[in-house]
Amino acid sequence: MKNQENLSPPPPPSSRERRFPWGLLLVVVFVSWFVWNSLVPSLPEPNKAPKLYSNQCQQDIRSTLLSAIQAADHSIYLVMFGLSDRAILSALSKKIREQVPTKIFYDRSGSLNLSRYLRGGDIYPIKNVGLMHQKILILDHQTVFIGSANMTTASLRMHDNLMIGFVSKPIAQFLQEHEPYTSGYFKSAVGGQEVELWLLPDPRGHALSELRKKIRTARKSIQIALFTFTHPALVEEVIAAHQRGVHVSVIVDLHSGLGASAKAVEKLKEAHVPVLLSQGVQLLHHKFIYIDESTLLTGSANWTKSAFYKNSDCIIALHRLNPDQKKFMSRLWTSIEANASEK
Repeated sequence: MKNQENLSPPPPPSSRERRFPWGLLLVVVFVSWFVWNSLVPSLPEPNKAPKLYSNQCQQDIRSTLLSAIQAADHSIYLVMFGLSDRAILSALSKKIREQVPTKIFYDRSGSLNLSRYLRGGDIYPIKNVGLMHQKILILDHQTVFIGSANMTTASLRMHDNLMIGFVSKPIAQFLQEHEPYTSGYFKSAVGGQEVELWLLPDPRGHALSELRKKIRTARKSIQIALFTFTHPALVEEVIAAHQRGVHVSVIVDLHSGLGASAKAVEKLKEAHVPVLLSQGVQLLHHKFIYIDESTLLTGSANWTKSAFYKNSDCIIALHRLNPDQKKFMSRLWTSIEANASEK
């Protein structure tokens, strides 16, 4: 006779065993959302406020730019210091073959010889006393991307950058009418948000004067992230803001902070302004100041005399940031600060 114990049915599952793995489901949903948000580009839309982009906020700037270029039907206008990423070059080459009018200005010292890769386009290599340092992409005479990122693989994939994208025919027209090394100022509204632009070099000093004025308007907080910070007038403005009670935080790229920006960093520290240096092998390539959690100025210009008086650069200001933009800047600053230290 067989053992009755072996013939008895298995015990019913416990309540713990029957419980649905909600925790695992939430993890899967979050990871799926995270991957989707990182890989699927969100492009600027007409009649909407500017979008902010940074790899530090789990956005793939390279994929965003590729998608935007691939969607262009009527024109491509590009002003770029560094242009060497193979995927970007391939996308541009394809558009040229499709006979989409393409005009590109680039700095010879920062890019490949583009005539070899982009045959058939209007390609203008530039070599001047100052750097052709702008980073501007305009598509179909209306979609604009401006920021600190070069179109190199390292800049798009590894280094810390901030880019702004929006749809504005007036701003696109202004930028296309002012080729590199042409000074200019323009003010417009994008999706109801006030936007200002300064094109450098600016021998008369209007852009520098406006930046100094905006620092003086700060009442509560100033957050600054810079690759290079050497301009003595701007060092003094930041110290003055700190001394009148504004909460000032400055983060500078590690390599620059120990090199070209070392004197400025030391002077700020002597005035008891909180200064941190980025950590890691990547460059902190930002060029922004965020004032009172309301006004953001960024672009391609480092805070140096060369940027304002010699280089072809650009500064863009967004005023009265909306809740989504403020949330983005909070996340970005948290990420930058978490990867910085006093040494």
